[in-house]
Amino acid sequence: MAARELGARHPRLARLIELAHPIERIIPDQRPLTDLVVRTVVAQLVSTAAARTIMERLLAAFGTADGVVAWAMATPGDDPSEHGLSRGKRRTIAAWGRYVAERGDPREAWQGLDADALIKEITSIKGLGPWSAQMVAIFGFGHPGIWPEGDVAVVRAAGVVFRRMKPATIRRLIAGYETHVALCCWALIDQRRLHEFD
Repeated sequence: MAARELGARHPRLARLIELAHPIERIIPDQRPLTDLVVRTVVAQLVSTAAARTIMERLLAAFGTADGVVAWAMATPGDDPSEHGLSRGKRRTIAAWGRYVAERGDPREAWQGLDADALIKEITSIKGLGPWSAQMVAIFGFGHPGIWPEGDVAVVRAAGVVFRRMKPATIRRLIAGYETHVALCCWALIDQRRLHEFD
């Protein structure tokens, strides 16, 4: 449905769909939301390889994402960084843990919110900024209307796909299917097919 609709809107979107499909990422991710949040926080502002290494170290030390959260909550905020995780990220994971401890898992409560409301809820948790909120909204909820314009890979791919288009034009073209277009952009990068676009 999304692919057909987008492809009919503009030839460049049709080409994007052609190159990116089939999309291998399945959303929403059915793993617990805590697992996704911890992985998202770890991935902030580092390479994919670095995030993978840090996550492996944390899981080796604490077993599960819940174990990582329990450690973060029990560690004083000004303690030095450990396992490759910065103090700031550890504090963010601890803030998530406190939120869940006080209110319970928010997945059900957040289900069905519009994009702006969902991002607002997620960013209300200290340390979770717009990029992290967008990743949680996409992968935790499969929300269709998230355009992560601050994501490095999306910016890179969109610069090729929508070359010389104004941001307002892009938003109009992808309206209602922002997340699907972002997934296509990531697929072009992951599959190293961006150079085939034109």
